[in-house]
Amino acid sequence: LEAVRDDALAGRPDASEECILLNPPFHDGNAVDPAVAHRLVAEAARVLATGGRLWCVWNSHLRHRPVLEAEVGPTRQVARDRTFTVTVSTRR
Repeated sequence: LEAVRDDALAGRPDASEECILLNPPFHDGNAVDPAVAHRLVAEAARVLATGGRLWCVWNSHLRHRPVLEAEVGPTRQVARDRTFTVTVSTRR
């Protein structure tokens, strides 16, 4: 098991990881902006090996699931309350 701090996984090769944990930011300065989260999801998809999993926790009101499914693959909700949603997406 290895914890890595990186800028959007820039230093990681394509299809090199089996599991990524992500809690994406939802602000850019003071504004709510999902663009950074969507970029991080896309980079996680790039780095995940086929069959790899992206575990993600995010603010429920942001509705990231369509992006997770489009970028990574099938996504299942693991937990949800009015504040947070936890999902796991499997790389196609």
